[in-house]
Amino acid sequence: MRLNLNQLAIFAQVIESEGFSAASQVLFLSQSSVSKQVQNLELALRTQLVDRSGPRIRPTLAGEVLLAQTKEVLALAEQAVQAVQAAALLRTEPLVIGSTGTISTQFLPSVLHEVRRREPAAQFNLVVGPADQLAEALEEGRVGIALSGGPLPPGRYRSERLAADDMLLICPADHPLAGRSISPAELEGETFLLRECGSQTRRQLTDLLHTWELTGARTLDLWGTEGVKEAVRIGLGVGLVPRRSVRLELRHGELAELTVHPGPERRTLTASWTLARPLTAYEQLLIPIFQEVARAEAEPLAGLAAARA
Repeated sequence: MRLNLNQLAIFAQVIESEGFSAASQVLFLSQSSVSKQVQNLELALRTQLVDRSGPRIRPTLAGEVLLAQTKEVLALAEQAVQAVQAAALLRTEPLVIGSTGTISTQFLPSVLHEVRRREPAAQFNLVVGPADQLAEALEEGRVGIALSGGPLPPGRYRSERLAADDMLLICPADHPLAGRSISPAELEGETFLLRECGSQTRRQLTDLLHTWELTGARTLDLWGTEGVKEAVRIGLGVGLVPRRSVRLELRHGELAELTVHPGPERRTLTASWTLARPLTAYEQLLIPIFQEVARAEAEPLAGLAAARA
């Protein structure tokens, strides 16, 4: 038996409006047409769905069962329509994605690759900036969805943690302290490479220096994770980076990890979406893709961390 989606929608509206006349006004149909559609549905299911005996229409027991299922079916149908519309938009309108600097180079390319695999004609506009700027863009609804290397400041948006990544203090491969477990005091005299103002990594390293009682240490400001990595490689100092960003360099012995106790806390890859406006169907498609890509990349990262332990 094939149920008619239109009949189900009319039936649900009759129950919600508690009458054929009221439902007909909402649906812009004649009362007789609305009544006929419900009757045809009852004939198809061979059971009475509405109680017509009182002043208001009420569902029978069978009608209540059908109503619950109908709401789910109609919701799924609406999701299907939105998904199709979103897929069509991929060909005509660019998708705007916000991201912090490190995530834009280390995780976001995998997301874009997956979107492009599903829809080759997809277009993207990226808004890359510090966490506080992303938070402001989400607050105002200028960006619908964004990725960051940790929770954003509280605001009018929701967030979901996708995956965790270790934060490493890295040094040149030939550094005298490389490969050893050291105390913060042994880092005295080192130059610490700080990310740009507004960076979550900068704040984390600054907090660590305070914890390690090294607030008077020499520092050097640089831009981006790649800038920190290159400066470390040529011996300008030591820097804090996500493990994700130095997988190859650690594997090939180009950089080394400084194991300090207490060490830096792990950081979470976080997706955030605005509450200032409804997400477009296009933007809603991104959330499950974020989740899938994060799951796919979590296993290699976990394996690398175990190998280094």
